[in-house]
Amino acid sequence: MSSKTRTRRNNTNWNGVLQDLFGEAFTCTKEYRTNEPDYFILSKKDPDHNGESAQDSSSGIVSTTASTFKGSCSSSESLLDSRYSEWSSTSNNTSFHGKSVPTHKNQPPQPTYNNSTLRDFHSSAVGMDFLNTKFQQINLEDTGKLILGIKKNKIHYRPTPFKHLSDDIIVKIFSNLTTDELCKCSRVCKLWYRLSWDPTLWTSLVLNDTTHNVDRALKSLTKRLSYNTPTVCVIIEKINLNGCENLTDKGLHTIAKRCPELRHIELQSCINITNPALFELVSNCVNLEHLNVSGCSNITCISLADSILARASVNYLRQIYLLYLDMSDCNMLDDDGLQILSMHCTRLQFLYLRRCNLITDIGIQYVANNCSELKDLSISDCYNITDFGIMELSRMEPDLRYLSIAKCDKISDVGIRYISQYCSKLRYLNCRGCEAISDDSIELLARKCHRLRSLDLGKCDVTDKGLFMLARYSPNLKRLSVKSCLGITDRGIKLLAQHCLQMQQLNIQDCHLSVEAYRTVKRFCRHCIIEHTNPGFY
Repeated sequence: MSSKTRTRRNNTNWNGVLQDLFGEAFTCTKEYRTNEPDYFILSKKDPDHNGESAQDSSSGIVSTTASTFKGSCSSSESLLDSRYSEWSSTSNNTSFHGKSVPTHKNQPPQPTYNNSTLRDFHSSAVGMDFLNTKFQQINLEDTGKLILGIKKNKIHYRPTPFKHLSDDIIVKIFSNLTTDELCKCSRVCKLWYRLSWDPTLWTSLVLNDTTHNVDRALKSLTKRLSYNTPTVCVIIEKINLNGCENLTDKGLHTIAKRCPELRHIELQSCINITNPALFELVSNCVNLEHLNVSGCSNITCISLADSILARASVNYLRQIYLLYLDMSDCNMLDDDGLQILSMHCTRLQFLYLRRCNLITDIGIQYVANNCSELKDLSISDCYNITDFGIMELSRMEPDLRYLSIAKCDKISDVGIRYISQYCSKLRYLNCRGCEAISDDSIELLARKCHRLRSLDLGKCDVTDKGLFMLARYSPNLKRLSVKSCLGITDRGIKLLAQHCLQMQQLNIQDCHLSVEAYRTVKRFCRHCIIEHTNPGFY
């Protein structure tokens, strides 16, 4: 080391450094000893020295303590003896890891404080002395062995029954969960994450929570389920979004773009979707067979997108291969929309147009001319339809099996005669609220429609004569409703019960019947559920 460096170190003003750190009440002295490093002694100034008693009294320190700072230069050994002049160097050999550690018997004098702040500092300093004593007992020379010798506390988890089940069984259990529940299960552990995203569990999506951002959820799920095809999701075949009022055209665009194998979709009461998004959906999802847009007030018709129609050169390229369509409560659907629908959806077998009040007989004529494979049709509460529309329906092929004309009060016996004459395969007929229908048409219906199984004649002008015809020609009848038919008496009900032994459900509410008629039905039709309003029937 050069003399300039040593001179620079010797000229260090330690008093200034210590006064900056600990205050002006502390000073530093330096002693040189042979073969020993430099020692710096930190001490408090004498209160009576240099007339600084006022400053010292403010600090609250009465007695004097000293601490040493070890430097890098050599000095004598005499200072080592002075460091322990106040303590006894005699110690007990305490064994720790095979080595003796000296412990001092005599403790240094405890200072007294007049200041509460310094008194609190001293109480904490006692804790620091305790920690220093503990650290002195640790062999810090071999830290590697010390770290390796620490035993980690192992966390023991209680075993779950799923550890004893195979992956196939767990996937089978997960198959009973909804889409939201599967997403929650994927966050439990790595095993459940892997099994919850099994492709067999995601052939259908069910999102019925109105609080979710459905558009964002559809985008995330379809992207996550695109395993080998990054742009499309071929495993989803069924989507249920009933009641999702937050669904917009953006969500339908995601489905149309990423779900080409979609076959079944439920969009009931999705009031924010419009025609262009729905047209894009049915154009891209060429395998779509089931579509439910009931309650979607902005939907006026079903057609292909304009870009598809512009490229279609032949008629079969303009077809939508839907089999099931529910447009109930679509208040904007009129005859023009029904014409477009029937032209593009010629393979329809199930069509439900409940409470579409703008539809008239002209729209029903379009359906009858284009949808020749129709089996189920519901036009209940369409009060503008008359017997002329029913006559157009009767010209269809004899495949109609389900017909509901409830509350179409303009339909009379004339329309029922056409149905009875040409729809021989009819199995269900709902005429509730059609007060113009009487026993005359019921007789022809019972004679011609031998496959009839369910009949609703509530509030119709039917008497015991009509029940007698049903009992004679329709013995296989299983469900019958004569609610509020005031012309029905005990005689007609008893005769019906004696012949229709397979009756499963009978509605006789608001009918003037006795307990004897009720008991007769229970005696002959033992499995029949009777709906009534007479408290004496129990």
